[in-house]
Amino acid sequence: MARRHVVEKTLLDLSRALEHAVYAEELARRPGLLQRIDPRVKVIVLGFALLVSASLHSWITQVALLILLVALLLASRIPVTTITRLLVGLPLFTLIVATPALFLVPGPELFRLPFGLSVTTTGVWSMVTLLLRVTVSIAAASALVLTTRWADLLVAFRAFRVPLIFVLVLAMAYRYIFVLLELLQDLLLARRSRLLRHDGSTEQRRWLSSALTVLFQRSLRTSEHVYLAMAARGYRGEPRTLRHRSLAETDWLALSLGSSVLAALWLADVVRL
Repeated sequence: MARRHVVEKTLLDLSRALEHAVYAEELARRPGLLQRIDPRVKVIVLGFALLVSASLHSWITQVALLILLVALLLASRIPVTTITRLLVGLPLFTLIVATPALFLVPGPELFRLPFGLSVTTTGVWSMVTLLLRVTVSIAAASALVLTTRWADLLVAFRAFRVPLIFVLVLAMAYRYIFVLLELLQDLLLARRSRLLRHDGSTEQRRWLSSALTVLFQRSLRTSEHVYLAMAARGYRGEPRTLRHRSLAETDWLALSLGSSVLAALWLADVVRL
């Protein structure tokens, strides 16, 4: 029965991965604020936000930038639950990893703990700064990924002269990962439907080795068929999209306004120093 629970859990994880991908594409198609902006503009502005967040030293400007990014996510109709999950999970892990900095970074003593440990003011500030920078970076990256379709994002990369081989690897990996997930899900579902009793460890290992072999063979065959189908439909290695190549007035406005706000935050942080 325990082995069966492992199969069921794997099926559930695969289903969640596919649902998450479909959900992300659905978010990118919503009529939100960032969804209306050209992907090239979003890459510039949000990439600039990442650079600014890494250079800010004042917690006030960092919090202001985080509030601005969260407001953009809300204006783009990203659910609050999704934003909370993104901005709590990884920052919480970062908080756990950065906890030793409270005791190891030398500085003025804030208060003393048992076992001869003391929390320093410099250590607290270092941990808070790292936590804010990680949270802001996640917010900026999420604003780009959740509001941009994958094909449009690849076209934006090519517009900035990202090497074609790099874009092709990203495109094919994004496509084939779902093919492999579906193949593995079919294999696990077929086994679950035929499993009538508890299998021993030897049978489990034999099935796993054969399943991996079948998965490898089918993935090669499927990848070849997919590439031939793409080539038959005019694919020549360059990603294409139905979006217009020229920027609209709203795109230029978003580019100038976003860059100005980020530059103002950076200057305000420099002045405070």
